[in-house]
Amino acid sequence: MISPIKCYSYSPVYTNFTSTPEVTKSTDTVVEELEKGNQKKFKIKKYSELSDKQKKGVLYASIALAGLTGLVIGRGRSLSRSRWMMDEISRTSERYLAASEELTRVKAELEELKAIYETSSGSESALRRVTSELREKFTELVESDLSPREIREQIFARMRALIEENPLSYDPMSPPITGKGIRRFEDAVELPAAGTNIRANMQPLQIPLISESGEFRFVLPRGEMRVSKMTSKDFVPVYKQPTTISIGYADALNWDNDKVARDILQNFFDGHGQTLDGVRFEFVPVGNGKFRVRISGDSTYTVDKALFMGESTKRNDARSAGNYGEGLKMAVLKLLKSGGADSVRVGSDNWKLTYELADTDLTDKQILSYSIDKVEKLDGNFLEFETTDRDLLVKLRDSINRFYHSGNEHFKTPGFENRFVGIKTDLGPNDKGGIYIAGQRFEYDGNYSDFDNSVLFIKEKPDARTLDVSRDRISLSLDELGKLGGWVATHGENYIGISEGEALKLIQSLEKYWGKVYKDDKNKGFDAFLTSFIDYFALLHKDIHIKFPEKCVAYSPASPDVVADLESKGYMICKDEFGKLGMPTIRELMGDARAHDVVKPTEIQEKKLKILKEAIRILGRNMEGKHFSAEELDTKIFIFDAKGAKDSKLYSDTRAEAIVDAGVTKGFWIDKEYLDNGNFAEILETCLHELSHKAGGDETASFSYQLTRVNADAIDALINNVPALHEIQALTKIWESLV
Repeated sequence: MISPIKCYSYSPVYTNFTSTPEVTKSTDTVVEELEKGNQKKFKIKKYSELSDKQKKGVLYASIALAGLTGLVIGRGRSLSRSRWMMDEISRTSERYLAASEELTRVKAELEELKAIYETSSGSESALRRVTSELREKFTELVESDLSPREIREQIFARMRALIEENPLSYDPMSPPITGKGIRRFEDAVELPAAGTNIRANMQPLQIPLISESGEFRFVLPRGEMRVSKMTSKDFVPVYKQPTTISIGYADALNWDNDKVARDILQNFFDGHGQTLDGVRFEFVPVGNGKFRVRISGDSTYTVDKALFMGESTKRNDARSAGNYGEGLKMAVLKLLKSGGADSVRVGSDNWKLTYELADTDLTDKQILSYSIDKVEKLDGNFLEFETTDRDLLVKLRDSINRFYHSGNEHFKTPGFENRFVGIKTDLGPNDKGGIYIAGQRFEYDGNYSDFDNSVLFIKEKPDARTLDVSRDRISLSLDELGKLGGWVATHGENYIGISEGEALKLIQSLEKYWGKVYKDDKNKGFDAFLTSFIDYFALLHKDIHIKFPEKCVAYSPASPDVVADLESKGYMICKDEFGKLGMPTIRELMGDARAHDVVKPTEIQEKKLKILKEAIRILGRNMEGKHFSAEELDTKIFIFDAKGAKDSKLYSDTRAEAIVDAGVTKGFWIDKEYLDNGNFAEILETCLHELSHKAGGDETASFSYQLTRVNADAIDALINNVPALHEIQALTKIWESLV
């Protein structure tokens, strides 16, 4: 094969550096140099007969020769000077060929990586590495300077005139509207009306106040109580038996009177079939600042359930408030330690258990001890103690409405209820809401009341992965409410999730919480619950679409002025997640025309936009119809201020953002500061990056492939079309000259 370094054009083939690609093949014949012995001969060959590599050599040599002919031969220089010229041509050609071979290697590696990636996702990091390599090679080519000086000056003058004299071909103040077009679903289903008649006849419970003397007597109506009965075995009484529980354990519990009251009533609640119906309260002042407290119920149970930790009738009952039988023992310890009680007595059936604190030789701290006596048979159970803590009396009274009973209006006519969950949102403006799990109210963010002026009741204890309901857990966090929403969505018959019909009713019942909650708003518990519920439900029911009210629109990234404009027109801006169920989004309704506040370009910024557009046009010759359409390559660039008042919260670190509509690139945004101070080669590569986003987001493999191919073809355009390379390099110099 004939070396391209020894292939010279028969006549100058490139003198004016026009940008049309056809000029690179304007030579019809070439002179082929042959060596035979020490003599050199030449013969004429058709250009079309040359190999691709020989054609490149002819091209490179012709360009260099065209530029040097006027400098050397045209000025009558010596033959030795001509030989120097040929050496320069040789060196230039060698540099271009080396770059071409490097591109071939990288492109081959890319194809190999593509084949690997299609069978294994593990090569994604390798794909990004190649993309990075191509980006570096692209920058290196753009910033190199291989053309002779006279040619360089001619191109610079022509390209500068092009930028200076021609206006920008689009209005930089009118970003395109994208994403506009509301989806229509023929299968969309109507939302049912919210509301139930469940417990419509419930009469509110009138709980008297504790008298000034501390006296309080109250019996809850028997209502819905379902009493459990257990018969005790015969036993031998025991006295002053020590346990292994030290009084120091009371400090580790960190329980207040709310938690003590909760665990005292919890046992009566479970014994009456998950209701406080039929439970009796009696507080009596006994002098010396003390009050005798006796709480009793109709259920019976064996003494071991009141004595041993881990013994409980409720451990495997998902609808019981208790779990391992620990709560009563811990409440007793707190009463003895800090409640002013000398003893706590618990009795049922034929036994009475008395807890006290006792000394021991094994430690200097008192320990919990117990005595068990036989008593006359009792058809029920009781807990009794004396206390000096009047606040504890108040908490015991308040805790009546922290459990389900047939007079607790939180459960009257909920907006939605099924076997697992109920929701009530129509409380009065001054009423406090609450969260109940297995019939027992939990705190939310450290507060029993004020749960969004609404009620959520979960009828079963969720699994431990969803919620830990151990003895110390009584306050729920926002994150846990989110988990509860997911649990409700997936919990159902055979754990296949809530039915579509029930889900629609639940969503409708929470209409007052459809609205979008922004970062600076107070966090709302139902927001986390509903958001998670929709996420999981939409995942399980991907084909369901809901017919929402006309003025409801799901949030999608939009500026505050767009949101305010919609709200002024009566629209309700709803949670993003509703878009998954068929609700139109802001983007579908309004488009992306105002994703940013557009910045009017200065004179220098406008020139830079024209330089970028011209560079993309030059590179686009190698991409049109392959990666982009002609319309996409005629890109439109709009300036925004990432540090401006509107964009600083969401876009402070954003240098550029693609404008893509239905898989078609409509241009992109570029940050003002980045445009002002950025390096031309880097910004040009950013342009290619944003144009490639038509294939997907930054983290997608489809985008990585698109960008890698685009960068490879951009390099190919510069290596295989030297005039294009020189024009890009001229644009680099013009960019650098702008101040």
